Amino acid sequence: MHGGGMMMVTGSSYGQMPYSSRPESRMRDHLGENVRRMRQIQRQAKEREANAHQPVKALWKSEKYSGVTSKIKEDIKKPPSTPRPKSATFLRAHSRTGPSIKNISRPCTPDPPSEKLTVPPARCSSEIRFNRNNIDFIRVNGVSAKRQTMKRSPSVNALDELKKKEEEEYNKHRKGEVPKYLQVRKEHWKKTEEERIANTPDPEMPPGHRLLLEKERQQTLKLLLTKEDELVSELSALPLRMDTFRIRSQKQELENKIAEIDEAKKIFNRPKVFVKVDS
Repeated sequence: MHGGGMMMVTGSSYGQMPYSSRPESRMRDHLGENVRRMRQIQRQAKEREANAHQPVKALWKSEKYSGVTSKIKEDIKKPPSTPRPKSATFLRAHSRTGPSIKNISRPCTPDPPSEKLTVPPARCSSEIRFNRNNIDFIRVNGVSAKRQTMKRSPSVNALDELKKKEEEEYNKHRKGEVPKYLQVRKEHWKKTEEERIANTPDPEMPPGHRLLLEKERQQTLKLLLTKEDELVSELSALPLRMDTFRIRSQKQELENKIAEIDEAKKIFNRPKVFVKVDS
């Protein structure tokens, strides 16, 4: 062949040896191997057969029971027992010892009249005619499906009732209103805080004094204002001419009292008033 084709030789190719030139050592004798294998199997079978005819080794037996005879062997050597008489089967179940019972033939039960039969006999099957009315079964099934109520399990029904009850209780409450128990608690907290503040000693209070309560301070201030109005009225009622000594002294006394009330009003108008404790 021309070009890059493979050069072929009769009976061989390039780079290979002819089949006839292979060494004989590589060929396997399958027939000989099979014969040898068969002979080996036969020898093993003969050996097993020869070993099978050998006497079996006696089982180990304790010397303690060497003199004890076998009970089964004694039972086998005993003569067979005599058969029991016929009285042995007397009044025994299935003994059939009594007289035979005669089967008395009874007449067959007559067929009931055809008027009383609820189901027609089989021989009249060819004469039976089905009375079928023109019923719209699709419409009947649709109506029954609409009226049918879905059965629910007891657990689902109980859960629905519980949710409905909780919703009703929730709707009873007024929305946006503080509950009563919170209002009572708030008032209690307020009173407790006021008592705590009232019982706390003021650092500005001098020794031997006490803090005047707000109620007492307001009452005292109200009395001072009332007294001041009375003194001003008495001062206005005095005559204009001060000729006598009594009128001048009375005027001076009223003015002094009004001045004292003014000073007292300044004191009781303060947020904190300390009063000396009587010893």
